[in-house]
Amino acid sequence: MLVSEPASPKRENTISSPESSPKKSESGTSADSSGTLRHRLLGPSVQKSGQDGVNQAAVSEIIYQASQGSKYFEHQKRKEKDLTKKVEYIVNQAAKVSNQELEAAEVRVDALIRQYEATRDLTQTIVHVDCDAFYASVEELDHPELKSKPFAVGNGVLCTCNYVARKFGVRSAMAEFVARKICPELIVLRLNFPKYIEKSNAIRMILSEYDPRHCAMTLDEAYLNITEYCAKVTKDREEVVSEMRRRIFETTGLTVSAGIGPNSRVAKIASNVNKPNGQCAIANDREAVMEFMCNLPVRKITGVGYVLERQLLALDVNSCGEIYRKSALLYQIFTDTTMTFLLNCYLGLGSTEVKPIDQYERKSVGCERSFRAISEMAQMKQKLQHVAEDLEKDCKRLNLAGRKLGLKLKKATFEQISRQRPMPRPINTASDFYRYGLQMLEKELPITVRLIGLRITDLVNLSHEGPMKTFLKGQRRHNDRLEDEPSTSMNIHAEFKGLVDGSPDMHDDEEIGELVMMIQGSQEEDASGVIDDYRSSAKAIAARDIKNEEELVHNTEPALESESLPLSTDSGGSSTALVSCPICGNQVSADDQALNHHVDWCLSRGAIREAVKETFN
Repeated sequence: MLVSEPASPKRENTISSPESSPKKSESGTSADSSGTLRHRLLGPSVQKSGQDGVNQAAVSEIIYQASQGSKYFEHQKRKEKDLTKKVEYIVNQAAKVSNQELEAAEVRVDALIRQYEATRDLTQTIVHVDCDAFYASVEELDHPELKSKPFAVGNGVLCTCNYVARKFGVRSAMAEFVARKICPELIVLRLNFPKYIEKSNAIRMILSEYDPRHCAMTLDEAYLNITEYCAKVTKDREEVVSEMRRRIFETTGLTVSAGIGPNSRVAKIASNVNKPNGQCAIANDREAVMEFMCNLPVRKITGVGYVLERQLLALDVNSCGEIYRKSALLYQIFTDTTMTFLLNCYLGLGSTEVKPIDQYERKSVGCERSFRAISEMAQMKQKLQHVAEDLEKDCKRLNLAGRKLGLKLKKATFEQISRQRPMPRPINTASDFYRYGLQMLEKELPITVRLIGLRITDLVNLSHEGPMKTFLKGQRRHNDRLEDEPSTSMNIHAEFKGLVDGSPDMHDDEEIGELVMMIQGSQEEDASGVIDDYRSSAKAIAARDIKNEEELVHNTEPALESESLPLSTDSGGSSTALVSCPICGNQVSADDQALNHHVDWCLSRGAIREAVKETFN
């Protein structure tokens, strides 16, 4: 349905001063400087079901007192101070926006809304299925005596807890020692993943009957498109989902909650409405969707975390419906990406495509390990080796290699450092991961770390591209860049600036990071060191290859002369076809050995020429 302007409240593009009108967060604490740290320490899982009736102010005070003096507390304090400055800056910028700018922004926002409305699809039925306290529910099957007692599952940090524990304010992603202060009688069981995977597979078998192409996001949640199934069995969608949930309970003994809607965003939010063991359906109707989204607190919108919540509250945006009221002002403050996200949330738009998780384009592959803080190089090398081996297993399983490698370090102070560098070729072995990862790690010494991670990006699918094709593509891209951008210190600096500052593929989203208490830290790096390494490597290659060029020319010239013939005959007298060299375009023998020999020469000749030119420059 196309509309020129949504039926929404009148725009209000002014804001109240934070001092005169402090906003209330979900925890009940004011969003001013005295309460925001306590709100941050509550964590993102305060939004999970089972928290109704909990005195969040009392819980936040317990967490605050228990955390004081720890390195984590000090880091959170620094992060909150930085965020407060950022929020104050945003408020000041908002106050400077002129009426003329707001009027122009209103026109642009309305145009965007019409554009997004044109993509609305109300023909599909998307279901989000979410198991209720999954790990805890699985454990209850083996320990039925725990059903009436507060207990959780985890090791140091809680992964989940049952609904009895949630009534005390205990929740996932909470430190175990803090949880015991909130609920002294809490029982904590250790994780048993083989047991959880078995139950998850049983649930997926049932989901496959309703949608063979369902997307299993994690062990305990999945998206389905049941449009075709409902048409085939001629049943109402709510009846189908009820049947699905009943079958899962009869087969596994586990309860699941479900959200039903016209797209994945609405279904995801709806699945949390009637938890546990319930379902919520939003009609495939624009007005119904808009009404459902309108009164949602901003933090309940999937994708809005603590940082964005603080910023929106400071601009008097408390609910999804208020996004439109302040849309012109938000347009002036936020980036295009954030504005697109907010407007789509307001309109209740989302994806209607559901497919297996392995069919989505993968942007990166990474592994990491956390441990007690260490500073000895021998210990860090050992941890790095383990991570490299884990990453190799994943790469082999996925048949992927990466042209860029990133190192992630979490310091003892909970600050996080991310580094990234391009590889000379696509890599996917533990030896390469370790070697290049160690080079980046050594530049950070001395350091005390509690987590080490490696991640490859700019992926190459080895099942689609042979080694020669992959190598040629990388070499052509390298040569094109050298031809277009002379190798000056300014260009080298520009080339590495993105890597030094960090790319989106390397850095975890801050809101997702909060779920596992991993806080983004310093990501600055001295670019001069990278540039010096780049220049030193180029000079070393040039010095090594200048001599090799003479030997290469001497050894390959006769072969090149014979390659100019239309056909070649081996000792057995058989003819060999010709192919075009992808580098120089000349016709060469299609024989594998001869072709590789010629291509090696073409590539080396260009690389040597450029390396020598760079050295003299």
